[in-house]
Amino acid sequence: MAIGSDLLNKLLIGSLLLTIGVLVLDELRQYLAPALQRYRARLMPGPVTWKTFLPFIAAVIFALLMWGAVLIQVCLLVLGVVMTIYSIRRTQRQQELLASRQVLQLILAFRSMYQLQPSVFSTLDRVKDKVGEPLRGLVDVMIQSFYLTSSPERAFAELRERTDNVYLNQFVYILEMSEGATPDAVVRALDNLVDRLRTHDELRRESESSLTSITGQTSVLQRIAAAIILAVPVVPALRAPYHSTVGQIAFVVFLSIILAGSYYIDREIGKLMERIS
Repeated sequence: MAIGSDLLNKLLIGSLLLTIGVLVLDELRQYLAPALQRYRARLMPGPVTWKTFLPFIAAVIFALLMWGAVLIQVCLLVLGVVMTIYSIRRTQRQQELLASRQVLQLILAFRSMYQLQPSVFSTLDRVKDKVGEPLRGLVDVMIQSFYLTSSPERAFAELRERTDNVYLNQFVYILEMSEGATPDAVVRALDNLVDRLRTHDELRRESESSLTSITGQTSVLQRIAAAIILAVPVVPALRAPYHSTVGQIAFVVFLSIILAGSYYIDREIGKLMERIS
């Protein structure tokens, strides 16, 4: 009976401690959730997944395979970190980039709703969910600013502080002028802006088609070069010559040249895509 009673006491104490621990963790989670969310959003934008960290994972694996070649190991780890950071920042830039097609989608949705209810911020509140991020967040900030301050000027200024997109600024200008214009005049101004956006969209599609062949050829060359380099750590017969100092230096130089060339091409293509977005 004493043993059974002792065991029961231990189970009760354990259950009590477990319950207290769960409650404490839940309180900490609720308290730290906003800060953790901001920290995660800063380091890992929405589209970032585990695949983003593949360069670093691959670098660690190949560094282990090149055991003994210290210079190559250090180079692989450094490049893995650099490539991962670049991949995260590139994903973040793409997420933050306002595409003209998003603005066009917003204007078309706003125009249709505005004709039924000619109220700027009520209409924006209704149509904001029809577009994706980051535009949805920008529109929501503008709406919340209006509801808090009751000042359209302040709300429009909030949006302009967060983006320099030409077409979105033109849309905001039309909204500003709507207070002293008739609904029909606002709709005509929106129609003119839609025509300009559609022309821009056609040019963007043509430019993207022209870039497709360039990006495809570049991708093939990068994959061939990567396959050659990655074969060295995997195949023992190819790995042996690179344990000497000269072999390690040659490997590092060759790898650096290929990655620098890939980075330059990717950056130039990214600049062109930003111009036509």
